[in-house]
Amino acid sequence: MITRLALSFLFLSCTAIAGAYVLAFLPGGAPPWAAWGLALGSAGALSSMMALGATRGGKLRPIALVACVLTFLVVGGAFSLALILPANEGKDAVIVLGFPLRTAIVLYGVGIVPILFLPAMYAASFDADTLSDDDLERVRRAGQERGA
Repeated sequence: MITRLALSFLFLSCTAIAGAYVLAFLPGGAPPWAAWGLALGSAGALSSMMALGATRGGKLRPIALVACVLTFLVVGGAFSLALILPANEGKDAVIVLGFPLRTAIVLYGVGIVPILFLPAMYAASFDADTLSDDDLERVRRAGQERGA
């Protein structure tokens, strides 16, 4: 069930991204709203691929689900906020840690903020998601049987 949902979300996200690129070839360029397809489609594709990678036996652990949803909200929110804010790149531009405001939002919201919570969520689920000693022994035996 979760795999089918994640694949559907990935398909919709990739369709939104492709649609935004197709709109760029319109005479006069893409309409202003086309950037939203790229922004939300990128966040959706990232989150759905995370969900597909974290699915074990057709199920997604609650902490992995939280990580996927939080990633979508943070990345999609950063892109959305950058699209909503007015362009103010002149001499009166707001500077955040050396970058114009919209650049800082994308840089930190997409590149830095996920680094703060994704490793913690991975660490919280590490013991449940890694192979146990019994699993490793079963894999070793299967490798020896195959090699013989």
